[in-house]
Amino acid sequence: MSKSDTWKAIGALLLVLVAFLVLKRGLDWLGYWWVWVVFAATVLWGLWTFRHGDWLAAGSTWVQQNKNWVNTYELTQIRFTVSGLNRALILTDSSGQNIHGLVIRSVQSNQPMWDLVYNGILHSVASGNCDISDKARAVLKVPADLGKPQIENRPGQ
Repeated sequence: MSKSDTWKAIGALLLVLVAFLVLKRGLDWLGYWWVWVVFAATVLWGLWTFRHGDWLAAGSTWVQQNKNWVNTYELTQIRFTVSGLNRALILTDSSGQNIHGLVIRSVQSNQPMWDLVYNGILHSVASGNCDISDKARAVLKVPADLGKPQIENRPGQ
């Protein structure tokens, strides 16, 4: 969940709570101490989520999620997985570094970051040294023949 999604969820939760209380109690609920405890707990939950949520960064040859990173130009394995309701990737590079559960939507929400990551993925697949699953290839829209050895049809052979 992105930071803006988190704040939208907190706002919606508080709005539903206020609407419920106004319908049930009018404005008398403003004097209930427990309502303010719930409001404070909701805001604290949002702040905690900000501090402990997924952290993404990318450079010209790498992508990092929290403390894990991979060299996108030296990927040896790309797998597709599902994390909750999110489509995600499992990436492993030639040095053994890996990222489990890189949420595709989170990376794609930042177009320059996605361009860096996707170009690295395409380069790794094109090198022929990257084992990409069929599902990952389909989800990422990697051309079907990219990275596969070309078979030459020569007469007489």
